[in-house]
Amino acid sequence: MERYQKGIIVGGTGLLYQAADLLEQSGRVNQIELYFCNRNGFGKKQKETIRCRQLSGKKELMDLLSQESEKTLVLSVMNQWLFTQEVLCNENLLVVNLHHALLPAHRGRNAEAWAIYEGDEKAGITWHKVDAGVDTGAVYLQKEMEVDDSMTSIKLLTRLNEAALEGLKELLQEGFSQRELIKQEPDGSCPHLAKEIPNGGWLDLSWDLKQTSRFLRAMDYGIMNVLGSPKVRLGDGVYVCKSWRILESKEETKDGIEFSSEERKLCIRKEGTTILLKNMKKMESETDGNII
Repeated sequence: MERYQKGIIVGGTGLLYQAADLLEQSGRVNQIELYFCNRNGFGKKQKETIRCRQLSGKKELMDLLSQESEKTLVLSVMNQWLFTQEVLCNENLLVVNLHHALLPAHRGRNAEAWAIYEGDEKAGITWHKVDAGVDTGAVYLQKEMEVDDSMTSIKLLTRLNEAALEGLKELLQEGFSQRELIKQEPDGSCPHLAKEIPNGGWLDLSWDLKQTSRFLRAMDYGIMNVLGSPKVRLGDGVYVCKSWRILESKEETKDGIEFSSEERKLCIRKEGTTILLKNMKKMESETDGNII
């Protein structure tokens, strides 16, 4: 059986604990360590048998990994930092990354949101070997799923996390060295940056129903609020939307836009459907995000 002295899982959120459980059950590692890039999930489900560490920054992680002298499997799970060449040249490490898209599509950050916004019919996850590029390494495994017209980013992310754990379980059962690595064919696209937001976060009132729906669903990460709230320009200024619903009407209605500052809601009627934006709040400016 393919074994490692250590299994190090790097990233954020409680998904690290679930990945650690699978790693522990596989019997392929003698010791498991979790390195958190932020406080999201840190310490919530900590076991005595698993060491957890909150990192102060990228340099601390890279110093630890570049100096690792034991045979180690490194799993990058929702990790925000790119690995340095010094780490990747450490022959004691096998570094494997989880990406929430069917690579080479949607390299970079917040891939699930871009899949929805761009109208992809399918989304998925990729476990791939890390190289010097951004999500360009050879692929160990992919799992795909359909993206329906009701899927929001938070719902898709939840389903992708489930698929990621299924894929990791398969890889650990078989062993990474037994998997055939599949080289990625570049598609010419640039990776999405963390600062990039679909249409800059702006709702365009001239969009048709499908594009409006894709935008709102892509922006919706629930309480995680990864991309912020959708913004829209109205007659007296700029407003942000805190919640929204899409309502199909059985009765024929005329297309139109109605805004009530008192009720703090915006109704967009298109193609027999009402898009209701609620809890609208006016911004002091378009750039600072402060709300009146």
